[in-house]
Amino acid sequence: MIQRLFSFIILLLISGNIFAQHGKIQGRIIGPDKNPLAGISIKLEPHGSATQTDDNGNFEFGNIPRGSYALIASGVGYQAKSSQVQISDGKLIFLSLELDIATSTLKEVNISAAQSLATAKVLTRMNVPMRDIPQNIQSVNRSVIDDQQIFQLDQAFKNVAGITSTDYYGGFSSRGYTSGVGGITTNGIKGSPYPEGQIPLLGNIESIEVIHGPSAILFGPGGMGGNINLVTKQPRKNTVVNASVGAGSFDLIRAQADVSGSINKKKSLYFLAGAALQNGGSFTRDFDRRNIQVYGAVKWEIAPRTTWQINGNYINDDVSNNYQPRVPIYNSPDKDSIFLVPHDFNPGKDSRYKGNNIQAQSIMEHSFSDDWKIGFLVAYNEARANRRQYTAAGFVNKIDNTVSRSYTWQNINSPQTSINLYGVGKLNTWGIHHQFAMGGDAVLTRNNYPDGITQYSASKLSVFSADEQTHYDSTGNIVYANTSFEKFTYNILGAYILDQIVILPKLKSLVGLRYNNYFRRYLALKQDGSILYDEKPERTENFSPRLGLVYQPVNTVSVYVDYNEGFSPQYGNYAESGGPFDPETSKQYELGIKGEFFHSTLLPFVTVYQSTKKNVLQAAPRDGFPNWREAIGAVQSRGVELGVTGTVFSNLFINLNYNYNSTKITESKKPEEIGQIPANSPKNSSNGWLKYSFRNGRLKGLFIGGGFQNVANRYFSAKKVGATVLQMPSYTLFDALIGYRYKQYSLQVNGNNLGDKRYAVSGITNSYTPGMPRNLLATLSCSFR
Repeated sequence: MIQRLFSFIILLLISGNIFAQHGKIQGRIIGPDKNPLAGISIKLEPHGSATQTDDNGNFEFGNIPRGSYALIASGVGYQAKSSQVQISDGKLIFLSLELDIATSTLKEVNISAAQSLATAKVLTRMNVPMRDIPQNIQSVNRSVIDDQQIFQLDQAFKNVAGITSTDYYGGFSSRGYTSGVGGITTNGIKGSPYPEGQIPLLGNIESIEVIHGPSAILFGPGGMGGNINLVTKQPRKNTVVNASVGAGSFDLIRAQADVSGSINKKKSLYFLAGAALQNGGSFTRDFDRRNIQVYGAVKWEIAPRTTWQINGNYINDDVSNNYQPRVPIYNSPDKDSIFLVPHDFNPGKDSRYKGNNIQAQSIMEHSFSDDWKIGFLVAYNEARANRRQYTAAGFVNKIDNTVSRSYTWQNINSPQTSINLYGVGKLNTWGIHHQFAMGGDAVLTRNNYPDGITQYSASKLSVFSADEQTHYDSTGNIVYANTSFEKFTYNILGAYILDQIVILPKLKSLVGLRYNNYFRRYLALKQDGSILYDEKPERTENFSPRLGLVYQPVNTVSVYVDYNEGFSPQYGNYAESGGPFDPETSKQYELGIKGEFFHSTLLPFVTVYQSTKKNVLQAAPRDGFPNWREAIGAVQSRGVELGVTGTVFSNLFINLNYNYNSTKITESKKPEEIGQIPANSPKNSSNGWLKYSFRNGRLKGLFIGGGFQNVANRYFSAKKVGATVLQMPSYTLFDALIGYRYKQYSLQVNGNNLGDKRYAVSGITNSYTPGMPRNLLATLSCSFR
């Protein structure tokens, strides 16, 4: 194993001397206060190279052919600036640029380019432009989040290609495969603020980065079809205040505010502090909801080359249910029967979920030089909750219109610790330029149920009467599960190396390898204290390689091909169910074209992919073993993603996406399973959003917008060839926005699902998660710099 890893590293390092016939540009960007600016986007035209300033405001372009170029610097909150440079053979040029604070309109003009570059850094830990990455990556930035008044993660899926919700625990489908919290990172660090699987809130989020396909190199086990990285709001040296308050349908009240600024005179210590509140807004009858989020960050520039940042996030939930209650259906192939039960159905009005979730991150980085840097990341997440909830169980009885119910009682304590030590650097060998990222990480997870779990069958409920929603009574009811203590232990250790290679000015490569080591154990006790389950520790090892090539025939277009592997351990390895099982693995091939036009403000893309996943488990009950499972031979996913996002003429923002996907079983021990299609996987989906801002004339300050989301038919359960399976009907939703901005103030009204379309967000066998009916939200906001 060690020899294989060492040999791989040696292959990456085989290269030799610096280009002598090219020049080099180094520089530094400062603000009006003469302090260095980090994260400023720098682009060299017409060469097409792009980078970002580091924490000390420094940037560098190497291996530049002789000629005349324009150096363009831009950043959110700062006025774009350009400088002409002349490159001669072997010449080193140093530039120092000062950016002025911009008006509020600059954010809309430059946000696409800024998010494009930031996304690539999170995926590679290096300042590599997104167009140099051989993978489809999309970003939903804060301006879109504010325009659409998005408050939780699943509401943002309508802005990217091929992402749809799959279940009530925050799961999502991408490229035909389902991902959960294992496919979510925060600031590139493993661990969702909701370890129990709730959908993250977005009060503290600056952008949502969607990585289509696996990203095992940096993050280890995760989503095979896609992964999501949440980028939190960052502290700023200059004082910035943002606040908003809104009210809408179903008694919804929202409020949010945050402030950032420097703590000391040197502006070497600066902060961000904010809070968000959501109360009401649920269309389900007898359903209460209140979410409170408090967040913040502090960054300390300890020395010229050393920084330390701490991020914090706390969420308190007091709701009837920690997910949208599912609506039961009749067992009928007639698609019109799917929506016979009222969409505001509630399986139990006395359900309750009270949870507290905390997330803390420590990010320390030190630069030895302009070329070499190390970082040490530590994160801690914990969920504590008390859950007392009803769930509809089974189809609706056609005779008396009743549905069976279950009742679950559970206390939750789920801590998770993530540690990551990494280094990045640059190296020129034999005329080839390398950017390296290498490191090791550990993710230690505990899912504890200190009082075990108790699950009963509850009395039946009429789906058409709210009066029968009586309080819980266990007398005479069947106990499904009853333990006094449960503990799951998941430990993941990994090491990785990633190399972005500039083979020729127009030909680049991204090569990497990751080693994974996974440990799992499960312990459960009966009510009398005796052992119910005590599984032996399970260890799994895996290597995940990737290899991609990018060719740029012109400065604004990248053509790429990529091979990428994914890995995910099995989380249900009970011996009585047939476990332990080998981990799921995937192999993906991707071919794509992406562009960056109009100074990277307009980003089109087209991607074709094929992915094959092995060791997917499915139910295979047998005599004496009703929960027995077995692995399917292979599941294959093929599809096309295309879209365009960005600004046109500086005042028109567009975002259009389309996805075609075909996922089915291609190998199986049972011939009848070949061709089977998974549940919750639409073949076609598309969405769009446009916003136009009036900048001149009598309508100056007015902005309008609108969008749509279309999702094709999906199956409630896996569809076998020739079989009749219940379907969730296709749907198209329409949203609209109108608002007015005056100086630092704005007032906007959002309308969602304007056609009041009845639809299913996701489904599972005999029930579905209902979508939000037509709703309006008015928001007043202000921003001061």
